[in-house]
Amino acid sequence: MLLQTEQGAGRKMTPMAFAAGAVMNAIFEADLSQGSSAAGNANKIELGVLMAGARPVRATVLGEGLGAITADIGLMDGEPSNPDDTRAVGDEIFDAVSVDDNEANATLQDLLAIAASDTHRSIGAVLSGDVAAGAGKRLVVSIDYVM
Repeated sequence: MLLQTEQGAGRKMTPMAFAAGAVMNAIFEADLSQGSSAAGNANKIELGVLMAGARPVRATVLGEGLGAITADIGLMDGEPSNPDDTRAVGDEIFDAVSVDDNEANATLQDLLAIAASDTHRSIGAVLSGDVAAGAGKRLVVSIDYVM
């Protein structure tokens, strides 16, 4: 099962710029208090959408209460908001970043390598291991982007 945030499922809109070059921010938060398991792709999360024409310029990830695991965070293949759990998640933004009560920033070099696209693209995460159920467990990704 593919876990989806409100933005990832298409129920909440990602902020859009109304002026070229304006820096916008989107914060995607995945509540993992119900736990997740690497079995059956349940450790794959669709966080939200990078709008068409957007190019990321800053990204921060914050893991809280997830245990000693890492995450790959990047662009997902397939159509945004499609609940198909076979969709692949890249590691263009973060590659094996610790999410064990940790906050980390992406490098500008990695972000500038992500070109703008004329279509909306999903941002996803894959956790390296299981997350036990419990209160206060979440994965937060903040993305600044220009259009």
